Amino acid sequence: MERHRTRPRRTARALACALALAAAATTPGTAAQATAPVPVTAPAQGGRIPDHFVGLSIEWSLVERYMNPSARPAFVNLLRNLHTGILRIGGSSQDQMPFDATAVNTNRVITPEDLAYVRSTLDAAGKVPDHGKPRWGAVLGTAMSPPTDARPWAGPEHARTFLTHGVEPAFPGEAAKEIAGIELGNEPDLSYGADLDRYLGDLATYADPSVSGPFPVIAPNTSEDILPWTTLADPTAATRYFHDWPRILDTGAPLMSPRAGAFGTWASDHFYPLARTCTNKPYRCASTTALLSDEHLASLDYEVYTHAHEAAEHGLGYRLEETSTAANRGAAGVSDVAASATYTLSLMFHTACPRPPDKPEANAGCTTAAKGVNFHNAEVRAFFHPEEGNAYYNAIDYDPTETMGAPSPAPLYYAMLLFARFAQGTTGLRPATVTTTSAQDRTPEAWQLTTASGDHRLFVINKSEHPVSVTVPLKGSRAEIDRMTPYDPDGGRTLDAPHVRIDARQVAADGTWPGFHPTVVRATGNRTALTLAAGEAAVVTSPGRP
Repeated sequence: MERHRTRPRRTARALACALALAAAATTPGTAAQATAPVPVTAPAQGGRIPDHFVGLSIEWSLVERYMNPSARPAFVNLLRNLHTGILRIGGSSQDQMPFDATAVNTNRVITPEDLAYVRSTLDAAGKVPDHGKPRWGAVLGTAMSPPTDARPWAGPEHARTFLTHGVEPAFPGEAAKEIAGIELGNEPDLSYGADLDRYLGDLATYADPSVSGPFPVIAPNTSEDILPWTTLADPTAATRYFHDWPRILDTGAPLMSPRAGAFGTWASDHFYPLARTCTNKPYRCASTTALLSDEHLASLDYEVYTHAHEAAEHGLGYRLEETSTAANRGAAGVSDVAASATYTLSLMFHTACPRPPDKPEANAGCTTAAKGVNFHNAEVRAFFHPEEGNAYYNAIDYDPTETMGAPSPAPLYYAMLLFARFAQGTTGLRPATVTTTSAQDRTPEAWQLTTASGDHRLFVINKSEHPVSVTVPLKGSRAEIDRMTPYDPDGGRTLDAPHVRIDARQVAADGTWPGFHPTVVRATGNRTALTLAAGEAAVVTSPGRP
């Protein structure tokens, strides 16, 4: 239920340690960590898109579907196609599924076998050459919510048991470096409701190493109702915990900052632009037109910029740890078609360089940004019923049959693939401008960046329902162009096409990617003409040296 609050924001960094100590004074097991200093700011990215930016989020109830021995080889290939990333195991299931070290493994309980599946998957994905860092790290979510009659097991002791009898045995010694963090609860703005003080007390308790062990911890993992950015910007509006982030981080950051692991440390957030259901709330209604509109990206920009800035003030990074095209498991005909890939590519750039709509020049250098983004995967209707099929928004579809065989990529995955291979690990990210040949055309979105080898790269994304021709700048006399294109085997459909191809190629049945096949163009006067089909995106790469 929505709440109307006018609680003042507490932003003074001088209060950080004092508030953490106050929480420790009333909460057992926190005093030793509460005195840790809070850095003034976290390092700025400055237009750098870090490795491990892309990520997947999978409910605990689906670990067997994606990572059992039959499914794992193809799933690992799909991860390796993306090179590096973060695999989050969590979501609402982490607050609903108990950990039981002695239970028979089913999709209704978290067991050591589930953690062994995750460990085997990460090991198979391998390490980054020359660095020794895991290609993929794992975020493992544990319950943190008030106990109920249905979940009497929820509490600090349950979280401690999850760590000591589950995570630590599965990831001993050097393997512990594969753990990017232990996520404390899912969407506390829903599970704790208006009782923010109780949440803050529990956060201090669970974040203490006596409960959550030696691993990095991730909080607050909040969600927001689907609202226009102007509502989010109103401090008197009912926005769940949006305006409470400074107070939450005042409590959490002193406990989180000292425990950064191989992947750093961050505060996390969730975002959905639309919803499957929208009764009496037209702004939430899902359509390809709404998905690709500017107004919902403006809300994303506002949320990411605001919370990334507040996290940085507390010495933390920021990650959009759960997102997709529409809440409530997506919308048919929107989340499972080519438009979802077009939107997803745009979303990743907006999280890597949010432009707050109330002050668009405030982040011109892309210095305030997310460390990454995780796209969520779930069952179509409810937990514990994977046989009913995949959620519409899934990036990777699992096998819903009893065979539980190889998973397969959905349209959204191709956007992750294009971004991971051409944007992840680059520097110099900036919004760019291209010129349309017709004043009536909607100008495509464009982003420029520089590769590690010095090549110049330009992403151009056509989010309109019609083809558009543009003139794009080049740095040399030639360029390579890779295209992500809607694909309809029956012909005729574009934004609502059921498939996506990159360079007219698709992922193989075993999850491997056959490789890119760019076209080569010549430039005239350091520019070239480019025509994009509806929903199509192009990556133009020109050499840094003549």
